[in-house]
Amino acid sequence: MTVSAAIRPVAGPRESHPPPSRPDTRERLLAFAFAASDLLVEVDESGTITFAAGAFPSRFGHPAAQAIGMPVERLIAPEDRAAMQAGLAHLALRGRLRPVALRLADRERSACAFAGLATGSEGLRFCLTFGPLPAPLPETGQRGSGTEGFGRMVEARLRDAAAGGAPARLALLEVEGLAEVSVMLGRESREALLDRISTTIANAAPAGMQSELGAGRWALVHSGEANVDAVCRAVETLLRERAPASSAPRVHGTELKLAAPGFSTVQQVRALRLALDRFAAAGRAGLEGAGLSRGLSGFLTTLAAQAESLRGRLKRRGFRLAFQPIVTLKDRRPHHFEALIRPHTAPDGGETPQSFVTLIEAAGLSAELDLAVAAAATESALAAKAATVAVNISGMSLEDQAFRASLEQTLDAAPELKGRLLFEITETGDIVDAATARATIDALRARGYAVCIDDFGAGAASLRYLKLFDVDFVKIDGAYVRGAEASARDRELLGQMVDLCRAVEARVIAEQVETEAQASMVAGLGVELAQGSLFGKPGHLPGLVGR
Repeated sequence: MTVSAAIRPVAGPRESHPPPSRPDTRERLLAFAFAASDLLVEVDESGTITFAAGAFPSRFGHPAAQAIGMPVERLIAPEDRAAMQAGLAHLALRGRLRPVALRLADRERSACAFAGLATGSEGLRFCLTFGPLPAPLPETGQRGSGTEGFGRMVEARLRDAAAGGAPARLALLEVEGLAEVSVMLGRESREALLDRISTTIANAAPAGMQSELGAGRWALVHSGEANVDAVCRAVETLLRERAPASSAPRVHGTELKLAAPGFSTVQQVRALRLALDRFAAAGRAGLEGAGLSRGLSGFLTTLAAQAESLRGRLKRRGFRLAFQPIVTLKDRRPHHFEALIRPHTAPDGGETPQSFVTLIEAAGLSAELDLAVAAAATESALAAKAATVAVNISGMSLEDQAFRASLEQTLDAAPELKGRLLFEITETGDIVDAATARATIDALRARGYAVCIDDFGAGAASLRYLKLFDVDFVKIDGAYVRGAEASARDRELLGQMVDLCRAVEARVIAEQVETEAQASMVAGLGVELAQGSLFGKPGHLPGLVGR
């Protein structure tokens, strides 16, 4: 994670701050002097801790000095890292950050008030404080959260482990016969039973994270302290105590080690996402059917042998495109249409668009997928005559020079599409070769094609992309739109993101807008464009009906 030090302020009432320098001891102490905080931290422009003091032994079990050199995001619970990153970017822009509520990545997942101050005049440095929070934060990762939010938290743990952090394991538990038991219980008793199961699983690894995935399935990520067989027995004991005597539910557990030596972190993350999705959909049978029962390493080894077959599927266009409108909120007219992939599979094949894309990325074929979709979208845009089309490109593809050459060849063959194609940069993985990625984006924009950062806030690289690249649009992840409806904290965070995007002169798109209330809310925060079922579901591109 990199603090957005290179954010370009726009003219107007926004304050301008000179770049801070490395503070001396006196300046640092002055910055921290009145901070009623448990933790005091200084970070550089890359987000690396350069000074640490406070209650590190009691919070994290190690002295403060051990945190020096660590990415500051490691101090924060995975589900709140996007909020921390937005706060750091705001701090880089304004020079000061008033308290924001976050959870720490300690054993108790302690709530804290996160604040900061930019200091000095040569080089960007920040003094950060983590102090007491007046009111408790709502619980997260509870029953009903599903795979999306939990998957992102587990992915963060996997990335931490790959970068040298604590090892991570994923326990998957399935309660066989829970549906029958639920029918016998009243609503309140059923809800109480599910809550007790979640609590029992969570208690097996207090420093871990658990979530109910639905249909009698739970997931727990931990660092090795949980014994899966013991957890299964504890849940079975609970069921015997709570469920009707005539039922005898069995609990089955599977554990996956979140590591696959020899494969990229991106491939491991994609394999993890497939494992969660398949388990949530079909339990142990889903893992076995997808070849995931042998763990991430075994799955990726098998997948590597199938790469040529998958590459052939892309060349044969084993997919079609559906197009969803992005509208201008002011008049609800379509501004452009996003091309969304739909694989050619049997209706009962169990393959969703997301699982198809995830499988291709896990096989290391992101660039081939992006080229195939770009070619298909180009053909559709040419046939449609008028519509503007957005095409997704993985961040990894941007740094692939062969990909850039092939994409430029495709675009140069259709110069009439200048101004009618828009490229959305997705965060498949963190970019290593920033210079090449930037050159690819600059080349696209120089040819007359707009560029958008997709799913802003969904992962660790979003703010880094905003710092590295000049872009025309930023699409904010739909999770923030949903959260902002129910939470003043999330609404403030969403507003902060919008403010940040507008500060770099990028037009803002809100995704997954499904109600008039959501549309009114995001418009009130300054969002110009929106995408979601309220404005139209994925379908034909205007001018291509019947094709």
